[in-house]
Amino acid sequence: MRAAAVAAALLLAAPAQAGDERSSLDAPAPPTLPALAHPSLSNTFEITFAGITPMKGGARAYALLFHDEIEYPLISRVFYAGAAHDMAAGALPGVGHDFFFGAPELWLRGLWSSVIGLSSGGGFGVVLPAPRSLSTGAREVLDTVRVVRPWDAPYFTDRVITLRPWVDVRHLVGRFVLQLRQGIDIGIVARGLGKGERRVDYVGRTTGYLGFRLAEPIGLGIEAWEVYQISADLPDDRRAAFAVSPSVRLSLGRIEPALSLVIPISTPLRGDAASYFAARLNVGFEFEAGRPRPGAR
Repeated sequence: MRAAAVAAALLLAAPAQAGDERSSLDAPAPPTLPALAHPSLSNTFEITFAGITPMKGGARAYALLFHDEIEYPLISRVFYAGAAHDMAAGALPGVGHDFFFGAPELWLRGLWSSVIGLSSGGGFGVVLPAPRSLSTGAREVLDTVRVVRPWDAPYFTDRVITLRPWVDVRHLVGRFVLQLRQGIDIGIVARGLGKGERRVDYVGRTTGYLGFRLAEPIGLGIEAWEVYQISADLPDDRRAAFAVSPSVRLSLGRIEPALSLVIPISTPLRGDAASYFAARLNVGFEFEAGRPRPGAR
């Protein structure tokens, strides 16, 4: 029993004994979630290419999605402000093709972190309402394309304010990284209601990540998402959209490129497509523009 207790203590204390604050606090970010405790300005750009099987069958549809976000440490490793937006292009055989600009999201988040590897916190984001007038064909293209990033679906709504509170947890043990984000989207329609619409809509979001640092510059990992339509008028088998994403990430100083796949393991968002398969290139950049706390490295 004593030997087991000593071994457990050494395992949990390993990050702190290494004496490397950056290693224990500033772990590489998963492809979708942020690096929780990064000390300076960060920018992440992602491009996703997807093939989609429409719910009605027929020829495969294709989508190209762009995501860009920036986050600035108001207080290094403690308090952050960020912004993000999406763009999407899609082609649906027999219907047409189109290009869509997403509405911007702004957020603030706070964080507590320890050199033993545990970090936790939360944030609050707002997706600003943007007008969107689409033809029947363009709407069908958009509904098909957005299944690839269901957690970003609020970016492509028509004059809906989406409030996005969430909590974050991350734990580092040796070379393993475990990170979780749990949140809820509260969509408030800021226009006249269409047929079958609700004034307020609720969607639950969960993203989990398990990573392993194969070597100092190389990280392997897998992400999993659930986007759950809490208040939507849908059959139960279409409320939850699950997907997984294996990834490999390189840490090259201030640049961190990552390659990943996105594979659905249930009916995609709201059943708007039968299935899809996507590949993502994600590149994170770090700039010396933060405001470090006294004594921070």
